Amino acid sequence: MTAPALNLGLDHVALRTYDIDATARFYTEALGFQFLHEWSAPEAGVKRCIFLDAGDDRVIELFDAGSTPPGGSARTIDAEHRPSDEERASAATLVHFAIRTEDPAALFQRAIDAGARPLMAPAQIETTGAIPMTLQVGFVYGLNGEVIEFIKRPHMRRV
Repeated sequence: MTAPALNLGLDHVALRTYDIDATARFYTEALGFQFLHEWSAPEAGVKRCIFLDAGDDRVIELFDAGSTPPGGSARTIDAEHRPSDEERASAATLVHFAIRTEDPAALFQRAIDAGARPLMAPAQIETTGAIPMTLQVGFVYGLNGEVIEFIKRPHMRRV
């Protein structure tokens, strides 16, 4: 009898938001995520949380500014004071998260049209290494300062 797999893959990315409703609209209307569920758990510091499906049951979890979820600050965030992109980048350990797409330029533009700020316009990048790849990538700052990458890449096989 074999033991069950311990790692079943990346499940979700969690974001604290300055405006949870605007952020949910951005991810659903501009980027094509699907609303899954809204919940709260006051005993865990969660006033309001929304799950959005990124596809294949992978989720973005949005917390409102008044929540203090595990792993986040014990203080609520001040929706009136948003750190600059530079301030956020100087302290963030999550560099970015990526959304796979067949058309990074189109998704990049949809994000900009919905209020995101450009970080790096879509471009083709050639990688080196054991398996060189051609990538198409673009980056934006989302509504809360989160960095979102739009990427088209070949399927990578384990060697």
